[in-house]
Amino acid sequence: MRIEKIGFFKFIDHWVGSPICLLLGLLNRLCHPVYKRYLSIPSEFLPPKTILLIKFFGLGSITLASSLVSNVRRAYKDSKIIFLTFKDNVPILETMALADEILVIDAKNIFVLIGSIVKTVLYCHRRKIDIVMDIEFYSKFSTIMSFLSGAPFRMGFYLARFWRDSLVNVPVYFNPSRHILEIYGMFASAMGIEKPQFYPEGIEIGADKSKKLPRTIGMNIHASDLALVRRWPLSKFVALTQLFLNKYSDWNIILTGTKDETPYSKEFLSLLAPEFKNRVTDLTGQMSLKGFLEKLSQLPLFITNDTGPFHLAKAVDTPTISLWGPGSVDLYGPYGQEKEQHEVIYKRFPCSPCLYVYRTDPGFFCRQKAPCMEAIEPAEVLVLIDQRLKVLIKD
Repeated sequence: MRIEKIGFFKFIDHWVGSPICLLLGLLNRLCHPVYKRYLSIPSEFLPPKTILLIKFFGLGSITLASSLVSNVRRAYKDSKIIFLTFKDNVPILETMALADEILVIDAKNIFVLIGSIVKTVLYCHRRKIDIVMDIEFYSKFSTIMSFLSGAPFRMGFYLARFWRDSLVNVPVYFNPSRHILEIYGMFASAMGIEKPQFYPEGIEIGADKSKKLPRTIGMNIHASDLALVRRWPLSKFVALTQLFLNKYSDWNIILTGTKDETPYSKEFLSLLAPEFKNRVTDLTGQMSLKGFLEKLSQLPLFITNDTGPFHLAKAVDTPTISLWGPGSVDLYGPYGQEKEQHEVIYKRFPCSPCLYVYRTDPGFFCRQKAPCMEAIEPAEVLVLIDQRLKVLIKD
């Protein structure tokens, strides 16, 4: 089993990472009895020569981190940014040019994992990292890697627990009532960057965005295994598809997804009425990241769950209708002026949102039934599609 599978990783992160963090924290306090924390990097240590940015999970989070990277590059043009992540995230980092160098943790198995950790730590010490920005949410593994990098300033989200408080010496407030872009902005502020910009960078893919696919919309029925409970029920996606294709007799749908999501797409197709199947093109698992972004940029509209492709659609300036439940629209939804072309449907239940990584298991209180997603009806999604297509048809 690959360790970056979220459930297995969380298990290892807690049961193995906790005692390691505790031991490292005790060692750090013994070696540094007068332990100093900073609310910001002292000006005499700025600009930094080398910055290590750590993010392992969340395609959307990595995409949005472009705002933080662009702030750092504007302020410190000569600083080198090194990004530490899992292998699967390398394509999006390269596509968005988010780092001068990329360090990869290979989690194929425990032996390869240990080898890549040792290699990464040795490399960081040779490069003499000045600042680490750990933007994971309370991960023990990222905290360990931050500490072992040898950087004198280790930025990370504040948590009043010894295992983290003793290893992160530049704490940043994680405020779940603010948008993640503003939270990333607090990292920039703590690095002495005045008036950071919050909007993420777009993705330049070289495709002609003016050549929209004729009478075709895109649909993403999937969600990453970070929280599968974010998926709108398959039966409702089927109902929406049939309502749409029946109403718009000369329009078609492109179905997107990764190779691992192919079985779920096939199940969706098997539930469609025969007369609609030839109007849905299943591209699940058939496109590279670049190919997906090119196709995505040419769609007039993209219907998606709250998951990574939603953020990619925003990055290539494709209008979206996104469906939310366990995740937080306030934290990860459209930000500011993005709301003008990105519609959201969100049924706020008393337990919404429940997707807090490493604190609450998503869907725990509803036993994975997600009534917040069940409450979204195909007809109300179709109303938003109608509103968007009216503009397109007039044009």
